[in-house]
Amino acid sequence: MLIDGSYKSRILRGDKVTTVRYGDYEAKPGSEVYLVVTPSDTAIARVRITRVEKKKVQELTNEDAKLDGFSDVGELLRELTKIYGELYGDDEVTIIGFEVIKRFDDGIPLKWLKGLNYREPAEIARLYLENQGKLNLNRETDFIMRRIYNEGLARAVRTFGPKKVQDALLKTYHALYASGII
Repeated sequence: MLIDGSYKSRILRGDKVTTVRYGDYEAKPGSEVYLVVTPSDTAIARVRITRVEKKKVQELTNEDAKLDGFSDVGELLRELTKIYGELYGDDEVTIIGFEVIKRFDDGIPLKWLKGLNYREPAEIARLYLENQGKLNLNRETDFIMRRIYNEGLARAVRTFGPKKVQDALLKTYHALYASGII
């Protein structure tokens, strides 16, 4: 689910636990999705959808605004107008409630998640360490996987550079897949 990067801190603090989308937005309560901030296209959390409610714009309340991280419905409507253009009272919106179930303090580039079939880098590193005897990967990949596992993705990227880390993750993912581990 895409969210403007300006909301990142509110979400991670728990001040914003809904998002209001124009129209009939498809979401299913109970499903887990990645919360991706734009314009960086970086996943900052995995969230569980807690509720989906359809309303007319004129039915939005101060409580809806507060759950969305705004002080009142007027502030919420001004922000929605910036995003979607002029809204009318009978326009439909979808309120999507969510809870953060896992934070990614370092963020994970969306294109990396896609390349890993939405497996998190820490999971790939853990599976590698648990199964390294079955895999035939080079020394550099081993160092990178250990760094991700022990010190996190950001530290690995700072040490080895984003290209080498991405390549190592993809090699490891494909080796795990080819071995039937994932």
